[in-house]
Amino acid sequence: MAEVFEVILPIFLITLIGYLFGRSKLELHSATLSTTVIMVALPALIFSSLTSIDISIERLGSVFLAAALCLSLATVMSLIVIKALGFSVQTCLPCLMFPNSGNMGLPLALIAFGDIGLSLGVAYFVVISLVQHTVGMSIASGKYDFGSLVRQPLIYAIIGVLIVILTGVKVPKVIATTTDLLGGLMIPAMLILLGNSLSKLKVSDFGPAFTLAISRLIIGVFSGLLTIWLLDLTGMIAGLVFLLASMPSAVVSYVYAERFRPDPEQIAGTIVVSTLLTFTFLPVLIWIAKAIAEH
Repeated sequence: MAEVFEVILPIFLITLIGYLFGRSKLELHSATLSTTVIMVALPALIFSSLTSIDISIERLGSVFLAAALCLSLATVMSLIVIKALGFSVQTCLPCLMFPNSGNMGLPLALIAFGDIGLSLGVAYFVVISLVQHTVGMSIASGKYDFGSLVRQPLIYAIIGVLIVILTGVKVPKVIATTTDLLGGLMIPAMLILLGNSLSKLKVSDFGPAFTLAISRLIIGVFSGLLTIWLLDLTGMIAGLVFLLASMPSAVVSYVYAERFRPDPEQIAGTIVVSTLLTFTFLPVLIWIAKAIAEH
């Protein structure tokens, strides 16, 4: 259990720094920081982490498939829950189907499973992020924008990764070093942004927020376990899939709700409660993930 808390404490402390920034009179320009993360740090981390380790295209493909299946199962479960509760699909579906596999998931993958865990976690997050910023935005807005896909820098980072893996070309040291340094911004920046976002979100209608938050946790756990069983996953990949699938509602769901929906307060409350709920159960989730990885 001490090892589990060694994983949790750094995540909590860095998130707390972001929260305190948000509550203080100091202005953290979150829009600038988030743009830097998405446009620079994320593609750099994707390229650096996936080209710096010996990872086969088959293993990379298995993580992509696991993430896609996990997200598909979560979507079906989320629609069932929303229909049963009588909530709005456009408002509630994104916060139920999308886990926060970036802000919380990637730091946990690194601390719990090391550099290889981070690289595999990045591959998982790529799929979630692509769907979030295309399908997720389309759900909230009610219309599909293909241009949003081609504008995602991570697309070009993945193309670069595939070229390196398929051709076996050696990445020039200057590019490897540059992307490694820039990618290092990603995890602390995402946790600071998570804490800063939580400091500004307010819980509205605690009852529905708690219902959606507990539903996200249950959906995440069961979609992860079902994916592991259906794909017969073992080892670190299995543990990682479970952990990342179990993450709380993604903050980006509120961003799109605020932009397109008339009731973003409900999503804000869900994200706050979901994050706090996941922090509460994090020791158990990490313990299960490690047990699955060692099985």
